[in-house]
Amino acid sequence: MGRKKPTETRRRRGGTVRRSVTARARRSRRRMILFCCITVLTVIVAFVVLSLTVFFRVDSIHVSNQSTYSDSEIVRLCGIEEGENLFLVDAGNAKKTLDKSLPLSGGIRVEKKFPATIVITVQKPVVSGAFEQDGQYVVVSDERKILEITDEKPTGCPLIQGYELVSPKPGNPVQAKDEKTRDTFELLTRSLKAGEFSPVTRIDVGDIYSMMVEYDGRIRVLLGNSNDLDLKVAAAKKIVEGELESDEHGELDVSLTRDLKKAYYNADSSKEEESSELEP
Repeated sequence: MGRKKPTETRRRRGGTVRRSVTARARRSRRRMILFCCITVLTVIVAFVVLSLTVFFRVDSIHVSNQSTYSDSEIVRLCGIEEGENLFLVDAGNAKKTLDKSLPLSGGIRVEKKFPATIVITVQKPVVSGAFEQDGQYVVVSDERKILEITDEKPTGCPLIQGYELVSPKPGNPVQAKDEKTRDTFELLTRSLKAGEFSPVTRIDVGDIYSMMVEYDGRIRVLLGNSNDLDLKVAAAKKIVEGELESDEHGELDVSLTRDLKKAYYNADSSKEEESSELEP
């Protein structure tokens, strides 16, 4: 029994040595991981600092311009200067500034092109309509931006009546005074576009339950409320293009198309009014 004790002691000593080696290895791995993390963090911080102070400086501003404004004027008004850091350039704010400063322009984009270029695209405006308000006409683009306010009635675009705007100013977006009128108008214009109903020369949404669209300056189309607009527009298109003469003037009522399956037409005449019942 006395001889077994040294063997057990040696075993205990061997286990202690192994545990000591394992602990040192673990500490060594932790130190290595910590060193790698610090190194990676240092590299990232150095890259960020260099990117914001040395690299990615704007060395050119390229303008793709279809508007009446000059390239130099666009560059001056955008608020971006050569030498600025590309990461710190606020492209969104530059676009807002140009939208207000260039009211007679169409769509505007300000893009960052790495490593050192700003690209500004200014498109030609496409007029979508003229809102009649307070004896003047507020001309609006497809981007819903106010292009100008004029005393003369514009040609070549629909005249929009009954849609009151809030403090219209050139360069600002269109803002409706009444939300129901805005929503109804948008439903109507979407239906007209989807139904390929054109040319539309006048839209009256002064009473959203009794809307009117004028076709080609000749035919006043009565739509009633906003229910079943797609059906009403399709019926009106079929009649004005297929059943009426190209020089005819009058009033077409399609407001009850869904319920009665019929439309009513009254021709304008200096002598007498001709009335007819049509099936769309």
